[in-house]
Amino acid sequence: MIKILLVDDQPDLLEIARLFLEKDGDLLVDTAASAEEALVLLKERKYDAVVSDYQMRGMDGIEFLTEFMKRAIDKPFIIFTGKSREEIVIKALNTGADFYLQKSGDPVTQYAELRNMVHQAVRRKRVEDALIRSEINHRTIVEAIDDSIYLVDKNCRYLFMNAYHQRRLGITDGNYEGRDYADFHTKAETERFARSVKESIESGRSVQDEYKREGRWFIRRLSPVRNETLERVFAVTVISAEATGRKKIEEALRFADENYSILVEATQDSIYTVDPEGRYLFMNTHHKRRIAVNGDTYKMRHYSEFHTPEETRIFTDHLRQVIETREAFEDTYTCNGKSFLRKLYPIFDPEGEAVTAVAVISIDTTCR
Repeated sequence: MIKILLVDDQPDLLEIARLFLEKDGDLLVDTAASAEEALVLLKERKYDAVVSDYQMRGMDGIEFLTEFMKRAIDKPFIIFTGKSREEIVIKALNTGADFYLQKSGDPVTQYAELRNMVHQAVRRKRVEDALIRSEINHRTIVEAIDDSIYLVDKNCRYLFMNAYHQRRLGITDGNYEGRDYADFHTKAETERFARSVKESIESGRSVQDEYKREGRWFIRRLSPVRNETLERVFAVTVISAEATGRKKIEEALRFADENYSILVEATQDSIYTVDPEGRYLFMNTHHKRRIAVNGDTYKMRHYSEFHTPEETRIFTDHLRQVIETREAFEDTYTCNGKSFLRKLYPIFDPEGEAVTAVAVISIDTTCR
């Protein structure tokens, strides 16, 4: 529903215009018999557009429009009048009117045209408002985020960069447009970046790159910007996020994993994992020797393939108990004349809800 304010100092014309404009049910019309009354209503209520006569007692349509503009009422304004002098039309448009419509003898035609003008003006205003909101939201997000966001052309010249990236490059005066990537980076860094830009433009796809600069790790994603009219990619948007913390964690985990692997392989005890069905997922070298397998040929093979039915029954019972209780289990057994202490530990999914595997440590206690 579009709500408009119709202003005219002739009450009979006001009522006729209101009836014509409201007949299709998509316009809601308030009326005012003078510009002064209209200004009061504009202060008290919200309207999508204003339609005003030009020649009125007291304040005329142009004076009303001037006051309207002074008060920064950012809504469409249409002059609807019987006066058709060229200087009035020019003055109305120069003052800020969106449209000027001359009253004609045929009310059906003139009000249909006025309705179209109202719809066109309001639609255009709503689009402008939406674009402004979008631009404000875009700018707010781009400037608030603690990642580098910038735009470069095919020659790696900066077209835009957010405040965070300016700080990263030490730019304090906002003067970056048209400057080259090479102005702020080494030759090797520039060559690497230029290759990624070229790849993104030529392929028309996003490209991801991980790099290190001044002891800090970054991940950047380059996305092509396409001009639909010219049907070509003319620039690349880059989002670069620091990944130093993640890289340190990865290095620590890799170091821990390497140490873990060394310990697991060096021990003279059997260490292995099985799934809830009793199929092998992993086993260390010592356990491979114990059951006489080579390489990874054991994977997804069942425990029963390497043990007697009785040994399998006992192990399966213990495995089921660990899965059902979600707690570790310990037992002792003999095999080939040797004594073993066996410990089974549940391994949970990332949410800690289900047991997805069981880790087993089997220790030879014969000589201990």
